[in-house]
Amino acid sequence: MRPLKEDSRDKRRTVADALEVIREELGVEETPGAEMMVGPLPLPSGEATAVVMLTCSDLACYVSLPASWWFTAFPERSSRRDRFEISCLDKAKVSSTGSVVLTDGRCLRGVEMEPTHMPYELSRVEEQILQNVIQLTESYGCYRNLRDDLPEHLQPGIPDLWVLDHGRLHTIPRRPLKAIKAYIETHDPKLRVSNQKIADALAKCGVRVPRRRPRRVD
Repeated sequence: MRPLKEDSRDKRRTVADALEVIREELGVEETPGAEMMVGPLPLPSGEATAVVMLTCSDLACYVSLPASWWFTAFPERSSRRDRFEISCLDKAKVSSTGSVVLTDGRCLRGVEMEPTHMPYELSRVEEQILQNVIQLTESYGCYRNLRDDLPEHLQPGIPDLWVLDHGRLHTIPRRPLKAIKAYIETHDPKLRVSNQKIADALAKCGVRVPRRRPRRVD
C-alpha cells in the first residue's frame, strides 16, 4: 500500500480532499474498499492527537490527512455541522461521494479535520538531528507500526506503516551533547550543527540531555 502526495498532507482538510488525490493520482472515479484509519499519537506535552488516513485496500494506496483530535461533519438529514472526537472516525467506511458511515451506523457528510497545533513541528535540520540521536541510541522503539492498530483479520493485507511516535521520545537515553555531535560529524558529515542547536532541537521534542556541570572556580 503506497502513500499518495504525502508532501501536501497539511494542505488537505476533508475526506473529499483525500478522495480527490486518489482520483487525480490513479485516474479512477470509484474508490472501492475505502475506509478511515486513526492512530492515537501522544505528544511530549501530554496532549493527544492522532494520525489520520484514508486507506483504499482495493487500490493499494492511502492518503494522509493532518494530525487531528477533532473533526466536524453534517449528520444525516441535518443542516448543522457538529463536532466529533477523532476516534469516532476509525474504521469508518467511505463512499466515492465522500460520505462516511461510522462503525455505529451513523452517516456523516462533509467530514473535515481540525488539525492539531504542533508546537514541536520540526524543521528539516531538527528532523535530521533527531534521526541521528535515535540511531546513536538505537531507540527504534520510538516508531510505531500503524498496521498493528488494525483488526487482526485486516493486518495481512496491509504493509508496514511506520510513524514516529512523539509520545515515546522521552524514553531515548541521555547522551552528552559532545557525543551526539561527534556521531553526527561521523555519520552525517553534511549536517553541520552546534551543540546549542542539538540541545534546542532535542528539547523541542522532549528528549532530555545531561545538564552541564558548573565550572569549578579555584
